[in-house]
Amino acid sequence: MIGVVFIVLAIIMSGVGVSGDRMRANYYNERDADPMGKDRKIRLKWTLIFFICGVIFILPTIIIHFF
Repeated sequence: MIGVVFIVLAIIMSGVGVSGDRMRANYYNERDADPMGKDRKIRLKWTLIFFICGVIFILPTIIIHFF
């Protein structure tokens, strides 16, 4: 359950849960507001951390379930 929460947080922070045209629009609006991309880099760093934590919690659950 904790792993799923981390994966959902990663999806929310990365913006993957929206359609392609909305993701493109968000990217261009974000780029105009922050030309250096600092906010995007920080958000993607946290997305990666949440995803890795999610995998770390989900992987043992899958292994225990099948073996």
